[in-house]
Amino acid sequence: MSAVNNLLDKYREACSITSDSALAESLRMTRQGVHQWRKGMSWPSEDHVIAMANAIKEPAERWFVAINADRASPAARKVWLRLAQIAAMIALTVGIAPAHAGTVSAPHNPGHVYIM
Repeated sequence: MSAVNNLLDKYREACSITSDSALAESLRMTRQGVHQWRKGMSWPSEDHVIAMANAIKEPAERWFVAINADRASPAARKVWLRLAQIAAMIALTVGIAPAHAGTVSAPHNPGHVYIM
């Protein structure tokens, strides 16, 4: 299943939408437009991807990469997927780093001077 179809299905579920007609209406577009997305004849705009990603509470960046990988040539698809791996590693590294590591200070003894 394509990334666009996955995104559309998750959006439908998150918004309790029962049909592609209602989905199209919620995105202010035609049913034919959604049909073309599902068949790979056209692609959602960045604004539509952002709106759907926000509704399902997932990062739009992930969907941009996945959708562009789907529509790319085999060589370009490898680049998009590698970019996704790099972004995931960076996110993991940043997520592991302590949030307030820069604010930790050494013990402070006001009023005392130690001379050796």
